[in-house]
Amino acid sequence: MNYNSIKTKLEKYPPIQVGIFITYLKQLKTDKDKEGVLKNKWFAYAKEDELIELFEKVAKDNIYIDGDSVTLSYRNKVILTYNYQAYKNLVLNIYPETIFDIQLVYEGDEFFFKKSSGKIIYEHTITDPFATKKIISGAYCIIKNSRGEFLETINTEDIAKMKAVAKTKNIWNEWESEMVLKSVIKRSCKRHFKDIVVHVEVLDNETNDLDKLELTEEQNNLLERTEALLPEKIKDETRDALKDRIKSKNFLQYKTDILNYLNKIEA
Repeated sequence: MNYNSIKTKLEKYPPIQVGIFITYLKQLKTDKDKEGVLKNKWFAYAKEDELIELFEKVAKDNIYIDGDSVTLSYRNKVILTYNYQAYKNLVLNIYPETIFDIQLVYEGDEFFFKKSSGKIIYEHTITDPFATKKIISGAYCIIKNSRGEFLETINTEDIAKMKAVAKTKNIWNEWESEMVLKSVIKRSCKRHFKDIVVHVEVLDNETNDLDKLELTEEQNNLLERTEALLPEKIKDETRDALKDRIKSKNFLQYKTDILNYLNKIEA
């Protein structure tokens, strides 16, 4: 792996971010477990151009692969994983004044909220903050900025469903609390800041769709256009049905109708 070559090919990007990326790549190459076995054996087969392409895909949204908010792993190919901090950063890039409160709620906690004249009012009482064994009963995400004040919650049923359909169950098993936090902020951003997170949604969902038919660039572009449609222009169930047809094995059969529909809605 020629790190100087990677640095040169990414010279148009912020040097600090490129430096963090290269440091992370070196870490992937050398990290070992307690037994001294390399953790990321797949990295030996990663190609420079592939890693550069992933960096540039992420950088389109003014966030970067840093080994923390955005990481790399391998499942049939090198894949991106975004954590909840990445979604925060996306919103902060556009609304730097944004205040976030993203919390897990455990069994025994008390949580109350109401919305009054557009303002979110809430209380969260943590009954036993020092308990060593806690059972997650849900999570909430509160976002406040010049666009408005928003609250999103997920419960145990939501969490179970998300975990059941996840292709990355090993990550859920090892980092359940982080995945729950990501799930609630992802849902909140998708609902209230769809225009900001649309590109990352497509990239992030690729991680969960690796067992499905490989999508073409044209299909991915259509998915981005579909996600970008404002809620007042298209109902959620219509959006989901449209996305299913775009991702379908019979996409070419639906292609003309899909294009005509999108062009009409976007006009």
